[in-house]
Amino acid sequence: MRITDYFTEEDVLEIEETRENSKEEVLDQIIDALVARGRLPSKEPFLSSLIEREALGTTAIGGGIAIPHARVKGLESPVMALFRFKRGVPFGALDNAPVYLIFLVLAPEEATEIHLRALARITFLLRDQKVKERLLEAPGSKEMYHLLREEDEEEE
Repeated sequence: MRITDYFTEEDVLEIEETRENSKEEVLDQIIDALVARGRLPSKEPFLSSLIEREALGTTAIGGGIAIPHARVKGLESPVMALFRFKRGVPFGALDNAPVYLIFLVLAPEEATEIHLRALARITFLLRDQKVKERLLEAPGSKEMYHLLREEDEEEE
């Protein structure tokens, strides 16, 4: 599975400034960005699904990375996006570090396999410290997308 088959260069977003002080506010900002880009039809039920999932345990895996995810009733196909926050955001990481890279995975309620495979693939790609560093240091979202696509195809 290539995760870059589920999103485009336009789904890689850099967030320069943020006033968010909580995980919920960060998720709200992410969902707003996807609604504004036409990737999601509305804020609900996506935001509430992510918040419910986070209540079960943080999706911040440490090292400045979070992978918020949810399966959502009524969603027709997976929606994935990558966000880079220039200034780290609070996300309740197990290492208490701020999060700089957020991979969002939303899947149709019945798409358990795609959902789990996407999470596994993202985790696999980010185990490589060099990939993570290159994503953090890339000059812009276009370069981030192409780097991720290259790694995604190479490691499959």
